[in-house]
Amino acid sequence: MKAILIILATFMLYFPMLARAALYEGPEAKACFTQYSDPNQQESCLHQKKSESESQLEKVIIETNKGIKANNVGLFNGKEDEEETSGEVYSKRFLDSQKLWKQYKVKLCLAVATEINEDSYDYQSFIDQCEINLNKRHIEEIKMMGIPPVS
Repeated sequence: MKAILIILATFMLYFPMLARAALYEGPEAKACFTQYSDPNQQESCLHQKKSESESQLEKVIIETNKGIKANNVGLFNGKEDEEETSGEVYSKRFLDSQKLWKQYKVKLCLAVATEINEDSYDYQSFIDQCEINLNKRHIEEIKMMGIPPVS
């Protein structure tokens, strides 16, 4: 058993690219590039998939924010002289963090796409797939907050 773990660890050390995908790779790009041969159609297809992932993320943000407000109704820090509920403060902080995260996502994916020439036909697809991947992961992060849904 130890030998298998050592071999696996060595493999992961020397071949890290095989262990994980790059941010610009994903099933959405593969599907669009397989379905269409025309680069314009490929780009349009992937852009549509990015829009769909952004809509899914926005839906999760909205539902989570509703849950934050509904499940945190007491006064902030339990102080009677507070004018805001803990849910209102939590909501503001959560929504502010989402704005910052979206800015981060755009800048990171632009940096990732810098790996290739801006005039390359797949430059935008690098950005779109990167944003799709980050949206998916961010949805999982938000779910990890454990906010109960509003009934």
